Amino acid sequence: MTFLQIAWTLACVFIIASGQLLFKKAGMEIQLAGTWASPRALITVGLALFIYAIATLLWINLLRFVALNRAYSFMALCFVIVPIASHFAFGETITRGYAIGTGMIICGLLVASRFG
Repeated sequence: MTFLQIAWTLACVFIIASGQLLFKKAGMEIQLAGTWASPRALITVGLALFIYAIATLLWINLLRFVALNRAYSFMALCFVIVPIASHFAFGETITRGYAIGTGMIICGLLVASRFG
């Protein structure tokens, strides 16, 4: 993969991660309001879906030039980014097991992208 292809792949990963955080925020808004009909919840869900749509279009465009098996391994970074971001955004706990698993994911990504 070229530097530009890696950059586009990482952009897709970060956009998907942002959508996941917005889905969590939407769930919190629904819980707070006690209904799905909350305007804040609906706006947040709509924004998350829009972000996912943009990420999907970028992903499809990327796959025109990059093999799926090469690009898809980068999606594992969502398992790293989302929980860390949710720790800072929502105060969720990061356990020792999670930290070890995150290290393993990063090592696997390095192996897959370097030697895959």
